[in-house]
Amino acid sequence: MSKVKPHMIDPNEKFQAIDSLFEVISKLKTKQEIVDFFLGLFTASESLMMARRIQIARMLLNEKSYDEIMRKLRVSSQTINATDKWLHKGDEKYTAWLKSRVSIVEDKKNLKKHLTYESLLDKYPYHRFIKNLFD
Repeated sequence: MSKVKPHMIDPNEKFQAIDSLFEVISKLKTKQEIVDFFLGLFTASESLMMARRIQIARMLLNEKSYDEIMRKLRVSSQTINATDKWLHKGDEKYTAWLKSRVSIVEDKKNLKKHLTYESLLDKYPYHRFIKNLFD
């Protein structure tokens, strides 16, 4: 899929497209449905890009420096800065809620134990890197 230039799309059309996406996401009930949806819809690159933002957020919450994050994850300072702004955007309630969701980190053994979609990860060759993270 080619990149979309948001400034070239009519604001109403943009709103309808994003609203449709969120409507579908809000109807997903189980973790398995969420995994199937995202791994089926997004490319490996898009999935990794979203996952990296969560990794960056966790590292920021663990008070890692921009330099350390850039070295470890090989991301730009602009991406780190955008994620940092996302973490601290809005009022204190939103920030506390977001931090509580992002900062949850399970150890790899526990995560693998609860991983019920291993065969799905094998189904999509470009998503095998996710499975390899749990080995």
